[in-house]
Amino acid sequence: MKLPYLGANNPMITQLHRRFVEQGHGRCPTASPGSTVGGTRFCFQQPPPSTLKGREWQLQPLQKANAALTYEAYLTDPDAPVYRNSVHRNGRCQADEAYTWQDHIERVEKAEQEHNTHKQFSFAILSATQNKCLGCVHLMPLRPFLVHYNALDHIRATSSQNSAMILFWLCRARRDQDFAYQLLNTLHHWLIHDWDLDDHLFRVYPTDVITVQALQAAGLRLHFSLDTAVMPTPYVFYGR
Repeated sequence: MKLPYLGANNPMITQLHRRFVEQGHGRCPTASPGSTVGGTRFCFQQPPPSTLKGREWQLQPLQKANAALTYEAYLTDPDAPVYRNSVHRNGRCQADEAYTWQDHIERVEKAEQEHNTHKQFSFAILSATQNKCLGCVHLMPLRPFLVHYNALDHIRATSSQNSAMILFWLCRARRDQDFAYQLLNTLHHWLIHDWDLDDHLFRVYPTDVITVQALQAAGLRLHFSLDTAVMPTPYVFYGR
């Protein structure tokens, strides 16, 4: 799918720029989801699965084939974690540049390369009819993240090379507890039964009540929290 040309005066670009300026640096991560966790990768004996289907959605690897749908979601959804690595100055995220189609294509190409080398895995959450992106899911090695942020020794000791940290976001229109539970419960069992993982933990904010309740309803429990000193609240990690 080829996305129509989005010029500098396109209303979608203007809307995104205005949202960045209004929100300042609060929601903008300091880097892409995987760039702060080091250069390690998973070491699987079995090939990772490529798709997962739920009742109202399906996961597909983030790739050029669905880039237009994911780009639209990043531009239009207020909860999408858009970032530009080039706009960080003095340790703060200066959200003064639009997220362009070229930015997104570079992001997708990097995701495809990381997927092929097992460095990390990024999936688009698509509607059942594959005409809309509902969010994204990222799997990355857990141990390098814990080392980078100086987690306590007993926490680091519980993670192996094939322990995964799971990040995800849902578009605002689907951020209800029923949908979140359906997604997380299905995803949790998929990771247990179909992936060559030793363990996996979902990383979330404790203030994200919908997600926390959905994780608890899926039978997951709080393992630990981690203060990174770069975010306003600690992360909490839920798993089996």
